[in-house]
Amino acid sequence: MPRITVEVESTIGSSIGRHGGPGAGTPDAPSRAGGWPVGEGRAEDTLDTEGRSVRTMVLMQEPARPGDEVSAWPVAVLHLSDGRHDLDEVVCVAEAEPFVDLVDTTDLGRWHAEPAAWAAALGRLSPGPAYRVTGCGSRREADRLVADAQHTYLQLTGCME
Repeated sequence: MPRITVEVESTIGSSIGRHGGPGAGTPDAPSRAGGWPVGEGRAEDTLDTEGRSVRTMVLMQEPARPGDEVSAWPVAVLHLSDGRHDLDEVVCVAEAEPFVDLVDTTDLGRWHAEPAAWAAALGRLSPGPAYRVTGCGSRREADRLVADAQHTYLQLTGCME
């Protein structure tokens, strides 16, 4: 899985946490609001089709301050809409021991991380429009979105190898 660097803009406590199965209730349990912190930010060195950095949400072990950089890997894409605009946001997990088994959308259900949980976290993170989750794409889709955005960034900056 390729890692990306995410510049975190804000974090919140969430209800997203492991349930059932191996690892539930282990000492790596979250310390805030009964779930792991979720960070919102942007993937560095990327440009989407509208010329902005790719938006991200990161499930992480420790909250970060705005401007902190977190190494993470994409696991899904949230398809969002505010009724007028559509937006894709890459869901990532930070490099930390509790998350090594999170690699694709099929794994998110074990972490109470269905689209409704992400929508609730997104609503608490975003000061702007109230986006709703209209779909959730796979890790393959997330990897493609990030790769295309990195390629666009490299073309624009003239840093193609």
